[in-house]
Amino acid sequence: MSEQISFEELANHFAGNDTVAEAKWFGKRCMSINGKAFAVLFGEDVAFKLTPEDLAEALDIPGAKLFDPRGKGNPFKEWVQIPVNESDKWIMYSEKAMTYVDSFKK
Repeated sequence: MSEQISFEELANHFAGNDTVAEAKWFGKRCMSINGKAFAVLFGEDVAFKLTPEDLAEALDIPGAKLFDPRGKGNPFKEWVQIPVNESDKWIMYSEKAMTYVDSFKK
């Protein structure tokens, strides 16, 4: 495992991108592109919205799991929660998530 990063460092990674903003999603800090969330802070972890291929890859990360913010066994479709102890992967998955969510624009 590499050095851990914070959500602030993740947000700073997108500082020069005018279409990406820090926002709130269901009361949680998130990163959004064109108003659509692609990464959300959940406790100390971050969850990302990914393509099916990237989601399957991310689930191989130790401690990663489907994102179930309500904790009731109904995870959000296309979302994976990556733990803080694997935060060295957050930048890579945030880029993938941003690109995926940006592809939804009309």
